[in-house]
Amino acid sequence: MKKPVSYKRVLAYLLDIVIVTLVATLLTMFIPASEEYQQKSNELTDVIESYTNKEITDEEYLEKINDISYVINKETVSTLIVTVVLTTIYFVVVAYYMEGQTLGKKIMKLKVVSTDDNKLTMNKLLIRSLIVDSILMNIISIVTILLMTKSMYLQTYDIVTTIFGAIYIVIFSMILFREDGRGLHDIIAKTKVISTEEKIEELAVIKEEIEENKTIETKKEGNKEIKKEKTTRTTKTSRKK
Repeated sequence: MKKPVSYKRVLAYLLDIVIVTLVATLLTMFIPASEEYQQKSNELTDVIESYTNKEITDEEYLEKINDISYVINKETVSTLIVTVVLTTIYFVVVAYYMEGQTLGKKIMKLKVVSTDDNKLTMNKLLIRSLIVDSILMNIISIVTILLMTKSMYLQTYDIVTTIFGAIYIVIFSMILFREDGRGLHDIIAKTKVISTEEKIEELAVIKEEIEENKTIETKKEGNKEIKKEKTTRTTKTSRKK
């Protein structure tokens, strides 16, 4: 089976991300922003403007950005938790009950299937989503922002984003250049993405082959009946003689 066209997978993923982002935004827009968050957001705008106007150095910019980002991330951890939960439900639970499809994949006529003889399970969908849908990275971010000091969090955050950035590059390259189009997440989860159009074509070919086999069997049975009838007639004729 040929791998699905890469751009279809990209478009399907972008559609899914838009859907998840919109729903997450609707769910979290009712969470009131703290005064500190609003203050730091204003400071962030001022720092970016100052850096653009070359009023501060690169070192000052990075230091201020890190301080502001830490506070903002800590204040928005509840939003990140909602995003993780929603992403897990969408890419795991919804995909499972839609037989390997999300809304994006359904629109682009793609689906996730198991590469072994076993049925596609939630565990397999969860494993691939932890990697490719940033669930694991976001969980690590939540844990570190809640349990670590600012300096430890910033160091860990840099390491985590670098590692996952490299992983995403590897996944994208594998999807583009591997013959079966399987990324690292697919190999670990023992899954692959296929085109439902190709599946329909395969089923049509199989159905056609079955019909042909039935026709052949019918002809064979007919020939057997004809031969049997001829044999019976010959036997009767011989007896009469």
